[in-house]
Amino acid sequence: MSQADPHPCSVATDAANRRNPAQSAASKQSEAASQSAEPEQQAGVTEFILTGFDSCNLKNWDAKVLASLLGGRPTNLDDTVAVDVGDGLVERGPVVLSDGSVYSGQWRGRERHGKGQHFAIDGTRYFGSFAANVYEGTGEIVYINGDKFKGIFKGGLRNGKGVMLYSNGDMFDGNWLDGMRHGYGVERFSDGSVYMGTFKCDKRDGKGELKLSNGVVYEGTFDIDVTGQGRMVWPNGESYVGEFKGGFKHNYGMTAYRHGPIQSEKGTYSMGRMDGLFERVMSDGRVLRCVYKNGELVKDVTGSREAEEKMQSCPLPGVSRGGLVLVDETSDRKNARGSR
Repeated sequence: MSQADPHPCSVATDAANRRNPAQSAASKQSEAASQSAEPEQQAGVTEFILTGFDSCNLKNWDAKVLASLLGGRPTNLDDTVAVDVGDGLVERGPVVLSDGSVYSGQWRGRERHGKGQHFAIDGTRYFGSFAANVYEGTGEIVYINGDKFKGIFKGGLRNGKGVMLYSNGDMFDGNWLDGMRHGYGVERFSDGSVYMGTFKCDKRDGKGELKLSNGVVYEGTFDIDVTGQGRMVWPNGESYVGEFKGGFKHNYGMTAYRHGPIQSEKGTYSMGRMDGLFERVMSDGRVLRCVYKNGELVKDVTGSREAEEKMQSCPLPGVSRGGLVLVDETSDRKNARGSR
């Protein structure tokens, strides 16, 4: 190797460690090591990640909405005509409630009960089932911002299966608890990106798969964002199996390349940058071991017995860590919003 040639451990280091603090964490993580990657394939992940709420307290928020939506007591009930529909229910025409909203539908005594329609003073409209004056059972609600929800209500809140169609073209189809996305669900974005997985307290939480419209696929665990054990595949064939934090490669993991002088490399990352001992397998069969600090090559320790033993003691990413089982880096498999 001539003096003009770069050290093999430095090959593709710049590409592997390109990190612009001005970019989103997702944009940084999705940059490909291959120089042939198309710019549009290098868009990010976290722009599709919701901040959500800090705790499971959306029920309190929805209670305030209910106060305005459900209208209070009837003001002209006795002035309307009651038509018996059976089961102790009567149908009445428009009844003005004490907050100025209007209800038309079935009553049991002086309570809204059965099928009905409620038009809130802020423009929100509900069509569906009532029980003891609150939304209960199957219903559909249209919010003033254009969002629409159709599904199951309990105690006036979204509970059970339901679909939310957002005015911007996004959609969520899945389970709800006390007004929040909770359990398994699928969210589809207007640009074609899709998340399939679990939610907790209106946030992505647990196992899931995120497929971005630019071809990037992440399969693994979420804690609001891409955090925990997972596998990410880029359109140019690059893949990473290991740990993530905030959308970045973080802690131990392995990156495999489909093109270029590097076949694979495994080691420790720190928020996307190579940071520690790495073992790099070159396309020509050579195995190199080098130490990096903050993305920069510090030392070549290829001949070190200690370095070799240390790398051999490291578990292969994707075998089984933290309760998550993923395919290894040689697989070609490419498997992987919000309440208002």
